[in-house]
Amino acid sequence: MTGPSDWPLPPQGVRFLVPRFLLQRLQQHALTQGLFPRAMGYYPDALGHRVERQSHADHLLLYCAGGRGMLRVNRRQYAVARGDLMMLPRNLLHAYASSSREPWTLYWVHFDGADVDGFWEHMNFLPDRPVRHVGAAPKVIEDFETLLEVRNTGFREGFFIHASNHLRQMLGMFGLMISTHLRRSSGDGFDLESIHAVMHEKLHGHLDLATLAEVAGMSRHGFCRRYKAQTGNSPYQHFLHLKMERACYLLDITDQTVGDIAESLGYDDAYYFSRLFRKVMGLSPSRYRESRHG
Repeated sequence: MTGPSDWPLPPQGVRFLVPRFLLQRLQQHALTQGLFPRAMGYYPDALGHRVERQSHADHLLLYCAGGRGMLRVNRRQYAVARGDLMMLPRNLLHAYASSSREPWTLYWVHFDGADVDGFWEHMNFLPDRPVRHVGAAPKVIEDFETLLEVRNTGFREGFFIHASNHLRQMLGMFGLMISTHLRRSSGDGFDLESIHAVMHEKLHGHLDLATLAEVAGMSRHGFCRRYKAQTGNSPYQHFLHLKMERACYLLDITDQTVGDIAESLGYDDAYYFSRLFRKVMGLSPSRYRESRHG
């Protein structure tokens, strides 16, 4: 595997390689073979940091927590700034360098596993878009710091199982953050957050596509098509799921009858509501309440 560079560590910097004997276990363990870290690190104020790889046999993700720099992939150069992710899957040859005026602070992780391709797809990786903005989020820094804590555990396998699944959670979160930023920066007026806020306000009634289309500044047909392209569901399907989420909550915390809950969600026919609930949740409202999950 390619592994980390041999760039000299800055003061307070961190570079940690998972030992080979643990990598072999992580590759085979049922809880980690899908995704596990190979190496990780932290380079604060990394003046002079420069890496160029002529071969690249593992997967690498870098987060710019401050400063600036550049990434070159396939002879194209990309600016990197605070809040940006650099996404570098296996075999994507690259070079990157910190700014001499505003040296960057980087968190990074090399990783592998059977599920890696699925995570790159979830993070909407494209070869011509290797830099994606997720924002200067304290949560991201906190998660990287949590990942780095594994270096102080005496190579105990259980901690590396936890770190592997923490990394899984991080990549899942990055996918959501990237898609959210893409929607906000599209500039086409299609604001899912506003649309969903209207849906929440209308949970007691029926879905009015004309109102949602007006919020989006589109025709009804254009809105429905765009919504499904963005989310994978129709507006009606998402609205139904919101209603059933609310129904579950009311079944859990109140003693209201199924009929009263149905009426509060805009259903005059409790039997029709129960059929919809069963279709979504896989069991009737009464059985759901009786199960008392957790």
